[in-house]
Parts: sequence; structure tokens; C-alpha cells
Amino acid sequence: MKIKTTLLKVVTLLLDCFTILFGFMLTVGIITSVHDGSIFTLQITTSIALYLACLVVLSISYCFFRIFNLMDTHQFFSELSLHFVKSVRYLFITLFIVLLGTLPLVYYSADHSDSPGVMLIALAVIFVPLAIAAFVSVMEKVLINSIQFKKENDLTI
Repeated sequence: MKIKTTLLKVVTLLLDCFTILFGFMLTVGIITSVHDGSIFTLQITTSIALYLACLVVLSISYCFFRIFNLMDTHQFFSELSLHFVKSVRYLFITLFIVLLGTLPLVYYSADHSDSPGVMLIALAVIFVPLAIAAFVSVMEKVLINSIQFKKENDLTI
């Protein structure tokens, strides 16, 4: 069990590094735009939405690390793990809402470059966290049933 969670922790850590690198590159881009004087309102709102998305992704990673630690200590089927799974579901829904803030700039870009397919691609990417939240919701129901089953078995022994 420990080897599997170690791999999951490494993958989550790599995604965190990518998220931090993305935030750094976003900061560099904003500084460059301000220095050139080419920043505008849609760029600012999109940047704020992307910074918030980075924070939400790091929060999701924290919850995942807590869940992995519960797996390592064989306490996954507990109320604490259920709390973290619910938190992950709410954070993915929050990520979906935050990413909606990028749509005005995407629409502006698609409108000025005559490429309406960009809007569809952006919508597909934005709806991914909502699909993941639906999957986590199903896993949450399975976890609730497993916890109830474990409690019933603990009472019979």
C-alpha cells in the first residue's frame, strides 16, 4: 500500500510544481504587459481567475496528501477521509466556477481572430473539473457505504 501512495504523492507533487511554475510564468507575463503598457481589463480578470485557480489546485493537492496519509496509516475508511473527499468535491466545483472567469478573454480572442473553435475548446477544458467533481461525488457515495459497512462489521465482532 505504501508504494502505491508514494507514486501518487510524487505525481501530485509534480502537478504542484507545474502549478507553481504556471503561476510564476503568469506573473512574469503580467509584469511584462504592465512594463509594455499593453495590459487591459480582460487580461486582469483572467489573471485573477488563473491565480485563484492555482490556489484551488494547491488546496486540492493538500487534501489529496491528507487522503494519501490516511491510506498509509490504514485509516481511509473513516469520517476524516470522508471530510477530505467532500472537500475535494467542493474544491473541484470551485475550480470550475473560478475558471469561468477566463471565458471573457477567450471570447474576445476568438472573436478577433475569427476562430470560434477556440471557444469550444476552452469550454471543454473548463468543464473538466465539473466532470471530475461528479466522479468524486460517486466515489464519496461508495466511501459512505463502505464506512457504514465497516461500522456494522466492527459491531458484530
